[in-house]
Amino acid sequence: MVTNQAKRAWITLTLLTLIINAAVAVKPINSHTLPAKDDSSKKANEPSRVYTTTRLTTAKPVVDGNLNDACWETGTWAGDFVQWIPNEGAPASQQTKLKILYDDENVYVAIRAFDNEPSKIQRRAGRRDEFQGDMVGVCFDSYHDHRTGFEFDLSAYGQKADVLLTNPWDTDFNWNAVWTGKVGMEDSAWVAEMEIPLSQLRYSNETDQVWGLHCWRWINRLQEESDWEPQSSTSPGMLYLFGELRGISGLQKSRGFEIMPYAVGKLNTFEKQQGNPFTEDGRSWSGTVGADAKIGISSNFTMNLTVNPDFGQVEADPSVMNLTAFETYYDEKRPFFLEGKNIFDYSLDDMILFYSRRIGHAPTYTPEINSDEYLKMPDNTTILDALKISGKTAGGFSMGMLQSFTSSENAIISTGDENSRKETVEPYTNYMVGRVQQDYKQGNTVIGGIFTSTNRFIKEESLSFMNRAAYTGGVDLLHQWQDKKYFVDAKFIGSYVAGDETAILNLQRSSARYYQRPDADYLELDSTRTYLAGSAGSIKIGRKSKGLWRYSTGIGWFSPGLELNDIGYMQTTDIIRQTNQVSYFVNKPVSVFRTYSVGFDQGNHWDFGGRYLVSDFELETRFEFRKKWVIAVHPGFQTQSLDTRLLRGGEAMLIPPSWRVYVSANTDYAKMIYFGLDGSFQQSTEKSSRDFDISPGIIFRPVNTLKLVAGLSYSYHYDQLQYIETVDYQMKKQYILGTIDQNTLGLQFRIDYSITPELSVQYYGSPFVSRGLFSEYKAVTDALSDEYSSRFAVFTNPVKMNDSIFFDENNDAVPDYSVSDPDFNFLQFRSNLVARWEYRPGSVIYLVWSMDKTGSAEPLDAALGESMKQFGNIHPNNIFLVKFSYWFSL
Repeated sequence: MVTNQAKRAWITLTLLTLIINAAVAVKPINSHTLPAKDDSSKKANEPSRVYTTTRLTTAKPVVDGNLNDACWETGTWAGDFVQWIPNEGAPASQQTKLKILYDDENVYVAIRAFDNEPSKIQRRAGRRDEFQGDMVGVCFDSYHDHRTGFEFDLSAYGQKADVLLTNPWDTDFNWNAVWTGKVGMEDSAWVAEMEIPLSQLRYSNETDQVWGLHCWRWINRLQEESDWEPQSSTSPGMLYLFGELRGISGLQKSRGFEIMPYAVGKLNTFEKQQGNPFTEDGRSWSGTVGADAKIGISSNFTMNLTVNPDFGQVEADPSVMNLTAFETYYDEKRPFFLEGKNIFDYSLDDMILFYSRRIGHAPTYTPEINSDEYLKMPDNTTILDALKISGKTAGGFSMGMLQSFTSSENAIISTGDENSRKETVEPYTNYMVGRVQQDYKQGNTVIGGIFTSTNRFIKEESLSFMNRAAYTGGVDLLHQWQDKKYFVDAKFIGSYVAGDETAILNLQRSSARYYQRPDADYLELDSTRTYLAGSAGSIKIGRKSKGLWRYSTGIGWFSPGLELNDIGYMQTTDIIRQTNQVSYFVNKPVSVFRTYSVGFDQGNHWDFGGRYLVSDFELETRFEFRKKWVIAVHPGFQTQSLDTRLLRGGEAMLIPPSWRVYVSANTDYAKMIYFGLDGSFQQSTEKSSRDFDISPGIIFRPVNTLKLVAGLSYSYHYDQLQYIETVDYQMKKQYILGTIDQNTLGLQFRIDYSITPELSVQYYGSPFVSRGLFSEYKAVTDALSDEYSSRFAVFTNPVKMNDSIFFDENNDAVPDYSVSDPDFNFLQFRSNLVARWEYRPGSVIYLVWSMDKTGSAEPLDAALGESMKQFGNIHPNNIFLVKFSYWFSL
């Protein structure tokens, strides 16, 4: 079996390599796109503005924020910026000037931001890639394909931000280029000076280059954005409105080689346990070395490689109390997988074909041990290597490939003496993702495809419950017409998973599909299967630009056999969804509003057996006032629903209709003190469920270099139909539910102190407590009864004893069955303290302290405040880490 899987992985790699080689054979087509403007007098391919740069004829500038170098006396200044926010199309309230020069190695940018009230320029510090205070930036669409922009920004304080822009208004702050930028102050302006290596950009091999160009300025106190090229919220996307940068000629082919080796030292401290050989010292030391590399295969394609990566500086995940049958989704935070992740984006509704956190996840299998044994589990699977190749040809063909190999992991089991043994808890695994897209007809049509594979090299019988191989493939089509006013977007995917009978049976019985449901006669639970296959798709058509109205309608389907969770993320299948959307917005101040928008969403759902499940309605409103306060209100209604997942493998159950409303509000973000508030309320018509959430927060800036953030989140959850357990009684399944009364309180604290733009300290802390108490235990009797109270029978005499609840079904004073006591009072406190010093461009030293306290409060019914006090009784697990990296290029 291992040999066959190795062959599959090798064939997959070979096919993707052939795609790379075939990329250069794609016949070039005209990649210039018609700018999306409402002015019908514009000629096709005519940009709104053109800037012609010049090659350096003097020494290159010293980047220090002072525009006194001889080179800045040459070239041309561009100005006449136009407002986008708040008064679209109006002249900018303050003048801004732009100049661009270049040589064989770099692009040099100077921006002079005039201000008739220079004392009000907001020079706020922040973390890298965080927009704070007044900002300026320049963005190059160096492929000139109107699809990807490489943006470089500086705040008036001097903090750098680099962003990948994609249409319509999407930003990816996880791309980190290596470049130099400084700011300075003049009598009536602040200036930004940048040196951007050409190695950080991707462009064609043409002698005479034409790039898309965007330059912008943000005045924080006015909440105003102005742009060199006029931008519009009525367009299909920012990049379609970029101006043009001309004059760049004779560039050398970029084949840069960048490498960043690093070394990490780590100290773990934890609670000592008497007799446990793994914790008897209360600490452990470790160290590792690794490297990241970026290789310019050509000016179009780049390879990123990481060997033995370490992500110890990454912030901890937020605390969550999950009572559902579905996996919690966590955002990716690791730099290697974040950078350029938009290349691999492929999603259908809430399903994702590539969920990078699958790579390096915690081990799946936990061995059973005897009462006199101790277990040491690895925290995560080791990523041995990861490689990405991405780029685009002049013919509009783009490609991305990612491959990663993770190590086999072993748990160590010991009795406390010299005897110990190892047991494999995760096999060697290969992950692969390939994504291709081709533009046609000046970008009006885009056809793409994606392929993913996961191959596990399983030798141990104990791991036979895991899938041995999983493959997904998909195609997508985006077609736009009438100058991108209307669109049709279609996606189709298929999946195939192979494994032992145990693995495939687990898939059939999993919460994603529940093949064992007694009322799903269109599904067949087959314990002899060794594979599972499924498909999904969506088609959406609508209006996306030109004017202030937007509307669309679409349908999506997800067959019961679809499985993406080996390298993707999904919760449920066996569903057909039909959606309708319409919205209206204004892009200029009206009456008391700077802007506002109103939208309406409606959806209908069925399963693959043709049963109607639910309909949903929501009104979305957002109002931004001239005082720069914002209020949003989203009322909604859900019809009576047929829940096919509530009983976790049992029959579908009717759930009462419910009303809900979401409200958010915030004050002017430019002020020294900023307040924000989010809240929601939901209640069913039978009052069988009720949810209330409120999350106030405050940001305080006592000085420009210090930001203090405090937030509170409180939620109350009441549900009479909370699933507890399924028991066997008198030759049938008995589904036990209960009424849950859950209170959850979380606090969030953040301190950001920027000593210089290159040296900063951040602290994040979040104590979290969630208490759930159960009552009114009940057994499901008639899940589809029209009368709500007839769908279940409430037990009158449950007995709680020894962490169990005992039920006497026939009232003979003898318990017939029991379930585990579901009450809980969960405590968790996670924090990170990170000092970051970029001592030279691209080279960073991290000092990190991470702390985790996880436990339970006693008694379980203790109030939230009393529970919080018990954090002092929980011994912390600490990680102290030093990471040193050094970037250089060849």
